[in-house]
Amino acid sequence: MSKFLIIISILLVLLVGCGDGQSVSGEGKTTNKQTRELIQQMEWVEEANVEALVKQKLKSPRRFLAVETDGEVLIPGLPKDVCELVVSNGDYVVLAGMSEVVYNSRHAELRVKTRDFAITYNKKLINTIKSNT
Repeated sequence: MSKFLIIISILLVLLVGCGDGQSVSGEGKTTNKQTRELIQQMEWVEEANVEALVKQKLKSPRRFLAVETDGEVLIPGLPKDVCELVVSNGDYVVLAGMSEVVYNSRHAELRVKTRDFAITYNKKLINTIKSNT
């Protein structure tokens, strides 16, 4: 499944014409520098550990990892009803670089890794919360 998402993301980059690291977004033209900075913000996922982050965030007021798609906040890995509850409570943080715009192949790769991590993390977090109540 991850390979499929990577291939789809790369194809999207090629179709949109963003393979050079520049893109037109809703807020104007994005520079190579801005793209590099965004990618640097996303590279945390390559060293991230689900169990460690769950333990760290368990008592935090913003525990869940979210993505924003078409103006809607989604919590990957959670059922729709639980997602809606988390969003209405504001118990989430929106992950950087996870909007609809894909800037280059590295960004596409990190998006897939981040989404996979968020799914695993959010499921682990909700199970931990349930087992502690």
